[in-house]
Amino acid sequence: METAHLKKIGEVAEMLGTTPRTLRFYEEEGLIVSYRTKGGTRLYSKADIARFRIILKLAKLGISLNDIKRLAT
Repeated sequence: METAHLKKIGEVAEMLGTTPRTLRFYEEEGLIVSYRTKGGTRLYSKADIARFRIILKLAKLGISLNDIKRLAT
């Protein structure tokens, strides 16, 4: 996979005004699947970042994690 346009978790967290831990949580919950380097570094595409942005907005609006999961499928 071409990684030139992918962003590391810290960069994405900064872009979205959140923490890497929050992004890892949503990944652990199955809402995002990151690309991983051989060393295990998480990398995210523009589409992943857009998806995170939507998830974060829904969470801020008080939408439950279960409802967000249902919307994501």
